[in-house]
Amino acid sequence: MAKKSAGFLKFIIGYKAFTGLLELVIGIGFFKLINQNVEEAFTRLAVSLNLDIDNRVLSSVMKQIATMGNGTIMSITFVFLFLGVLNLTEAWGLHLKRRWAEWLTVIATGILIPFELYKVVVSVTFFKVVILVLNTAIVYYLAENRKLFSRKRETRLADE
Repeated sequence: MAKKSAGFLKFIIGYKAFTGLLELVIGIGFFKLINQNVEEAFTRLAVSLNLDIDNRVLSSVMKQIATMGNGTIMSITFVFLFLGVLNLTEAWGLHLKRRWAEWLTVIATGILIPFELYKVVVSVTFFKVVILVLNTAIVYYLAENRKLFSRKRETRLADE
């Protein structure tokens, strides 16, 4: 594997691991909100982050948050925990150079690209464009390098 390819693969592994850990932390944070006063918890969070809670946009978000029930919070928790485990599984499988991880990453990341593209079209922000380009590059790289992990298997079979 070329040095440049190995570097991008390491980046993908790090990106997926970081994203997975972040999603797990957010999921656990939402889990702690079950049966809690959600508006009060988010107000404390906003204050601790030195955000202006009198801001029109933040105030509107806080009102929306206040209407969330336990069912919504549990759904959000499940989604974040699932995505966190999925991204960590992809990172671990890619680290071990498993063929299934290559396919899992291409499929799981590729499925989200149309939604990310839609979000960019609706309202363009630097962050949304970066995520779209990054995920497209990951899918393209892994799809173009389909034999990325076959060398390890061929070497292992030759050694037996």
